[in-house]
Amino acid sequence: MNLCHDILFFFFPHLMMKANLGVLFPFGQVLVRFPTGERKERRFHNTDTIQSLYDYVDSLDCLNAEKYSLVSNFPRVVYGPEKHSLSLNEAGLHPQASLFVEVDS
Repeated sequence: MNLCHDILFFFFPHLMMKANLGVLFPFGQVLVRFPTGERKERRFHNTDTIQSLYDYVDSLDCLNAEKYSLVSNFPRVVYGPEKHSLSLNEAGLHPQASLFVEVDS
């Protein structure tokens, strides 16, 4: 990840467990891939919700569809309306995630 991460991991491996990443590194990177092949990347706080990802995608004006879902490829998880209130940490999308936009038919 970066030099700071490597140093912390070397000296304090017990602190670097996934459960503690949100405390030490509250911001994570989310990559969103669109059906056109376009990619957008942004940092989000680990307490931001899935809804904030949808708000971000809507603000980009890169999509010509009103109904879509954000989906992780492996394991395949659809972050639909029932998951909008989950934090990125709760959803397992922190510290890093790659999602794609799946247009609903």
